Amino acid sequence: MRRRVGSICFSRVVNAGEFLYNEHMSVLALDALLLFVLSVPVVMRYRILPIEGTPYWLFGILFLILITNVLVSLYPGFFKKTIVLKAKLLFLMATLAIVVGGTTVTAIVDRSRTAPVYNVHDIILQQEAAMRYLLQGKNPYKETYFGTFLEEWHYAEGGKDAVNPALYHFVMPPWYLIFAFPFYFISTPVVGFFDGRMPLLFALTGLLFVIYRWLKDKNLASAAVVLTALSPATIDYFIEGRSDMFALFWLVWALYLLDKRKFIISSLLFGLAVLSKQTTWFMFPLYAVFGWLLLKRSIGKTILLFIPALMALMIVAGPFLLWDAKAFIDSTVLYLSGNSVHSYPISGYGLGMLLYEAGVIKDMHAHYPFILWQITLGLPVLGAVLWYLVKKPVMSRLLVGYGVVLLVFWYMSRYLNNSHVGFISSIFALGVLKDWDEKTT
Repeated sequence: MRRRVGSICFSRVVNAGEFLYNEHMSVLALDALLLFVLSVPVVMRYRILPIEGTPYWLFGILFLILITNVLVSLYPGFFKKTIVLKAKLLFLMATLAIVVGGTTVTAIVDRSRTAPVYNVHDIILQQEAAMRYLLQGKNPYKETYFGTFLEEWHYAEGGKDAVNPALYHFVMPPWYLIFAFPFYFISTPVVGFFDGRMPLLFALTGLLFVIYRWLKDKNLASAAVVLTALSPATIDYFIEGRSDMFALFWLVWALYLLDKRKFIISSLLFGLAVLSKQTTWFMFPLYAVFGWLLLKRSIGKTILLFIPALMALMIVAGPFLLWDAKAFIDSTVLYLSGNSVHSYPISGYGLGMLLYEAGVIKDMHAHYPFILWQITLGLPVLGAVLWYLVKKPVMSRLLVGYGVVLLVFWYMSRYLNNSHVGFISSIFALGVLKDWDEKTT
């Protein structure tokens, strides 16, 4: 009995401590602190309005928002809970509009006023050229990109100028290309130019919206939004126009709807995610197993689950396969795996560069059977992740498992570049915060 009473007392003390911690110094303040410390470095590196001179009044507004958000989060007892949540959401939206929206729009406008290759990633130049090819009735997967602005973009290997292998291939799946056309047709007559970062900014906005909606604990949701939008591992790459957030947008929406048992629309969006970037292809086995578990382990229903995704693949990718299947596969698959005449070189921070540095690989453009490493080490990791997911089918495990699988397979490939590491960090951040959300709600 004495042990029982002691246990009850201890439990009450712990619960009371958790209440005080949660109400004053826990996640309620953590998301505000993250917003502050991650926003400031961005506005110190980039201009936040496309005008001459530093807009000091905008800095003042931003700092006022950030410090007010921290104070409200630290001392929420002075206000009603509903007021605190609404105020924090307003502060979050205003900060992201200034920091992410302002810097990206400024970068877009600056480029339109200077030169097409000014402070932009080469995938944007290639996307825009591919769109022009398509409007001219040319196959973007078959054409080379010599004579386009992509050729003017500075490319180097090992510190020396080299011929950009992207001049021979359009690597991105077709949804990344097709989705940009509405923005092209609207922006060109309205503002007089198009920039491939316009659809990326739209995609990031939609991604942040669904993340905030997905996590039930809105303090955790705010933290997830901040880490996704302002992570030092991704923000610079987003501003220069890399495509990771575009792929993540479609993938997270597909997972959110799968979590809500909206199987048809989830499958359709998953198909579009697959058509957005090769990164998402590694989610397929996890998505299939998770869907199979939600559908009470029915093989038939799981097969039906993928019909909308298959339809998306046929509608979007089918015409390019019929147009020239060899060129399409050569650019989107063989180019990246080192099996094309002009393949993507070994680069980044993975096994490829380790072997190159050790002298095992003599030429970074040569073919090397990385698939043997991926099968030997990657498949056991995939099997362990799937087993872990079957033991407890929750979204946090699916996200973290996807991050692990992607990291292992990517490390064992020809390249693991800086933005790829950033993308994986975003997946892990979402997985960890989703795990906290599942345990607290």
